[in-house]
Amino acid sequence: MEDEEFMQQLRNLTCQTVDWSGFDPSKWRDEDIDWNISDDSKGENDDGYASDASILSVRHLDPSKVKPSTRPNQLRVEDVTDQVEEYRDASDLENTRWPAVSAKQGEHDPITELFTPWRMVQEYPNLFVGKRNGQRARPLFTLEELHENRIWDLFYLYRPSNEGNKSPIIFVPTYQMQHLLDVINRKLDVEFTFPRGHQDLFAMPFGQSNTAKPRFLGRSTSAQEWSQLTKNVPARKPGDMSEKAPFLAKQELTRRLQSIFSPQEKGKKNKNNQYKRSNLHRTWGKNVKRVQRYLGLRRKVQSIPEGPFTPLDLTQPTGIEPEKSVVFVAIDLEAYELDQSMITEVGLAILDTAEIANVAPGEGRKNWFDLIKARHIRAKEFSWAQNHRHVQGRAEYFDFGESEFIEVAKIASVLKETIEVKSSAGGDGAKRPVVLVFHDQSADLKYIRMLGYDVASADNILEVVDTREMYQYLSRSNNATKLSNVCGYLDIPWKNMHNAGNDAVYTLQAMIGLAIEMRQKSLKRAAVKAQKAESGNEGYVTYSEFTEKKDDIDEGWVSSGEQTDGGEPTYVPESPAPKPAHETPGEDWEL
Repeated sequence: MEDEEFMQQLRNLTCQTVDWSGFDPSKWRDEDIDWNISDDSKGENDDGYASDASILSVRHLDPSKVKPSTRPNQLRVEDVTDQVEEYRDASDLENTRWPAVSAKQGEHDPITELFTPWRMVQEYPNLFVGKRNGQRARPLFTLEELHENRIWDLFYLYRPSNEGNKSPIIFVPTYQMQHLLDVINRKLDVEFTFPRGHQDLFAMPFGQSNTAKPRFLGRSTSAQEWSQLTKNVPARKPGDMSEKAPFLAKQELTRRLQSIFSPQEKGKKNKNNQYKRSNLHRTWGKNVKRVQRYLGLRRKVQSIPEGPFTPLDLTQPTGIEPEKSVVFVAIDLEAYELDQSMITEVGLAILDTAEIANVAPGEGRKNWFDLIKARHIRAKEFSWAQNHRHVQGRAEYFDFGESEFIEVAKIASVLKETIEVKSSAGGDGAKRPVVLVFHDQSADLKYIRMLGYDVASADNILEVVDTREMYQYLSRSNNATKLSNVCGYLDIPWKNMHNAGNDAVYTLQAMIGLAIEMRQKSLKRAAVKAQKAESGNEGYVTYSEFTEKKDDIDEGWVSSGEQTDGGEPTYVPESPAPKPAHETPGEDWEL
């Protein structure tokens, strides 16, 4: 930007009466310009430094706020938050008397459907408001001020697990939070809203698929009353643990409750990042071990294993009964790139572990791969929609059978029949245990819901496996990688990816390949450890080995080898947004 153009823009954005004499435009690029004011939209990424875009914040200036520069080449704008805030009148909005809640303490309110966690109420200016308006707003969000001319209906909800934090979470009706923002918007002449990307934290529904709902705690009219109520929350009641909810519904509830504590103030985030990342990696490691048990590659640990630890002979059956007689169902979906609500393809790949019990995996895992049954479903109404801008669609090239054209409205029933498969043995109609398999599950689960099938309602799903996470665990990487790269690493031949049927098959093949690969590595490490123990050198490690091992432990890459088996399925935290893939696979993975 030329100097004169810069000065003209500066005058246009402020006021022609502002005297900019003494400000040298030729040096503005080389000097720090301390605007000391930020747009609220900057949020957590606002680092306080000037940029080309920061010029636009001058439109908020009043000429009276501009004070003389202390240096010829530096512009400073007085921070208006140093002054005592004079609030605009909002008396017509305040003193709203909400209708009494029909429920008694400890009961469910049949009227209130959407809730806002109290953390989002009190921490709103710290989590979601920029620097300037954050300073103005914080005095209005103290516990005392939140009760000034205001009442709150408090609800509580216990986490659906006896593990970890057992304290209840406090909620208020969403409409009361919205009313608070309406009043503060009037007082401060701002436009606070439920922040984009976090709206679901401010309007949370509960009770789906027999999961727990918040219970009424009481009406709070003062800070003292709020403290008294929240210190005397009733004990758990039947249903508060979501005992009758399907596994995935309970898992989803846990994820949503954990998301309440995900937004962090700047500066507090780094403190928790490694802890969360380490826990996530340990979860992936346990998940891998359970997959190995389901496939008959690993036994459930009954006592400390003594060996011998020899790699599996893939030309022979493993001799281990697959645990729980699981049916693996891999799913992949394709959506139209110009309208993501149009689901164009659904791919299904199924492996019944009852069929592999006495079958050797074979060279290249071929024997097990041959037992995978595949389906490729195309939405009849959208068969014309072909992707080509971001990825080249391959809807016409299903390599594992014949494509089926089915009406969109009927695809949900196909998913239900496939996932909620009933056992043929005994004739009692019991459902088989199912493990769902995805490569990057978040998008596919969303698409399944859009088709009208609620995966969380299926009470026979043991857990969800993600081959993206399995590969990241193998390669010690926080970066995601494409399915084609995983297949390449495992020497699985592939073609015509981005056909949902093909991708589902390759996803299931990748799961089998990763489980075998990591099992072999684990047995080799156990054998080396046993040899060291026999020679009396078990405790000897080099310094480089020690530091490498410590880093692995800190990052959650170690899961005690042969002494643990992954335990039972528990809530699996949602994976962080994947980074672009660029790392190469690592070796010596600890499982």
